[in-house]
Amino acid sequence: MRGLTRRRLLLGAGGVTAGAAGVGAVVVHYRRPRPVVMHKLVPDGRERRLVLSWPSSNRLLFHVAQARFFGTYNLDVTLVDGARTGRATIADVVEGRAVGAAAPILTWLDRYRLGPIPVHLVTGLQSGGFRLLVRRGVKGSRLENVAGMRIAVTDQDMADRLFFSVMMRRKGINPDDAVHWVTLAPTQIEEAARAGEIDAVAAHDPQAWEWLHAPDPLFFELENSTTGHYSQRTNLALGLSDALLRSDPVGAASLVMALRATSDWIRQHPDEAAGLMAEATDGMDAAQILAMLRHESLGVSPVGHDLRVQVSQYVDEMKLLDRVPDAVGSAAYARRLCVNVLEADESGALVIPDAGPA
Repeated sequence: MRGLTRRRLLLGAGGVTAGAAGVGAVVVHYRRPRPVVMHKLVPDGRERRLVLSWPSSNRLLFHVAQARFFGTYNLDVTLVDGARTGRATIADVVEGRAVGAAAPILTWLDRYRLGPIPVHLVTGLQSGGFRLLVRRGVKGSRLENVAGMRIAVTDQDMADRLFFSVMMRRKGINPDDAVHWVTLAPTQIEEAARAGEIDAVAAHDPQAWEWLHAPDPLFFELENSTTGHYSQRTNLALGLSDALLRSDPVGAASLVMALRATSDWIRQHPDEAAGLMAEATDGMDAAQILAMLRHESLGVSPVGHDLRVQVSQYVDEMKLLDRVPDAVGSAAYARRLCVNVLEADESGALVIPDAGPA
């Protein structure tokens, strides 16, 4: 057998089959299962009222969607009242206060690992504006120099810490032991920096941009997510409740279409977008917001396969932090967490996999 080529083996197998058929053997033909035929979902003109939850630290895209696109898709969208972190927005949709939530994908993954929730990711919303800002006068111009630093975050569970922890881990730095994470309210950051009580701050735009470009800036930028391959990856993602996905797939599709149209429009019309954002934002005028937008990647709103690929990449990175087991198949896990709401099966239903812990 060792000397037989693959071709001769196949020919031999064919000869055996032919011989068996010649003596009356029954040949069974197996048919492959028919693939599910998917159909595009399109808005139906119905008016819908939806409640979402959105992080208070960055609602710029939402304000543009509310001003220009929700009405076009016959959507009346409101937000859960009060300040919200990424974890709080996810809790809102899990506990029924909202039908959908925006949160960083890293925060979504951190929640999924705690146990199954009836929520699936449906679209990316925008790229990240994570920035690691170091206090002027502190030595160190590379990420490798952060060991021993006191790094402020506004919430220990926010994606800012997770994102830069991944970057540190890639440099061989243990983010839990090598640096000192200090939790401060945003209003305390500048005072703590002036007093020399912190060495750096991990934050995201627009707050990080304001600190970096203050009239007398206290910080310089050490690392960010606005350049390189991270700039083309979504940060915020929208998750919708399984109840909405099952009961109103067209409504879910309309919402995703409106938000993606918003993301594309901001990329094409940053000047106008900055004006709309300034109307709903305290502390930054249109010129400042436009300058920020020009240093970010706009129009990053993946769905379907593209979203699953990016979620899979984040799963790989959560493994570096021991927040997802190494044995978990990242691509398979991403398929369980994501639903393409722009396509339905022949019955008009969405294909919703079971989402749960890794």
